[in-house]
Amino acid sequence: MCHADVGARLVGLAVSGVMICIGTSLGISAPDLELGRYLASECVTCHRTATATGPIPNIFGMAEPRLTTLLRAYRDKQLPNPVMQQIADRLNDEDIAALAAYFAQARSP
Repeated sequence: MCHADVGARLVGLAVSGVMICIGTSLGISAPDLELGRYLASECVTCHRTATATGPIPNIFGMAEPRLTTLLRAYRDKQLPNPVMQQIADRLNDEDIAALAAYFAQARSP
């Protein structure tokens, strides 16, 4: 891993930690990892085959804010992919937060 990757990862972890602390102090609970694991079973069907050059992106280890933004964009029909739009349309904000938290720490099977 190069120094830029390590630095970016540390910044991401620091931001995540700050967000959890802020959320906790405001009475907002942390995302439910078990819910994320449960919901991820549908995602893994396609995303477990992800490759660097393939059409399906690797979401394992993806930063929570990035996956949250992507899932909301599919849900709100801001990104064009009928399959992802249909899947994301069934997700509420709690589901999206749980999935993003789960995949941030998950590794590809």
